[in-house]
Amino acid sequence: MSIFAAIQPFHDLTSIYSMTTDALLWHAFREGDQNAYTELAHRYYRKLTHYGQKFTADNQLVEDAIQDLLIYLWLHRKTLNDTPSVHFYLLKAFRNQLFRVLKAYPLNAEPVDELIGWQSVHSVEELYIQQETTLGFQDKVAELLTQLPARQKEVIYLRFYQGLKPEEIGEMLTIQAQSVSNIIQRALLNLRERWPNALLSLSLHSLFYSSFITF
Repeated sequence: MSIFAAIQPFHDLTSIYSMTTDALLWHAFREGDQNAYTELAHRYYRKLTHYGQKFTADNQLVEDAIQDLLIYLWLHRKTLNDTPSVHFYLLKAFRNQLFRVLKAYPLNAEPVDELIGWQSVHSVEELYIQQETTLGFQDKVAELLTQLPARQKEVIYLRFYQGLKPEEIGEMLTIQAQSVSNIIQRALLNLRERWPNALLSLSLHSLFYSSFITF
């Protein structure tokens, strides 16, 4: 029986599932709860799509890879393990699935370099930056990010947009966590060298260490 079955008559299920943690949804999904499965798919579809677009401009290929992953997860739900981070699990599984597709269709692998449209929760520093620099700063950072090597861009993306820990990024990219930290430091150093002023240090701290939600 679903963990939500007991409260179903008294509450709107859509609202209940949307407010439920990833861990509970994952548990319910593994037990065969279709509503939990649907909520997880809805919750992560956009993040997976955006990540996939960093490797190919073929949106249909990205969507197909996501659909294939979701079908696989549902069909194999009873054999899936528990996970401390559903977010990380789905990103890693999707990356593997997408790379299998790209290997089969190498001409579709056209990495998209632009990291644009950054949005984050509003800390005091961010409000200051937005008031003082607005789109000029965001455009400049986006331009600088496009100049980073591919590996640095992916690590920066996974760390500061997707919010993964260095250990998780290392597992996903099959490198050591310390190597991830080194890549991040090199990337930040590259950014500072290209825009050497005091505002950059303040802005990077505020921008990168916030909870990125969407592009």
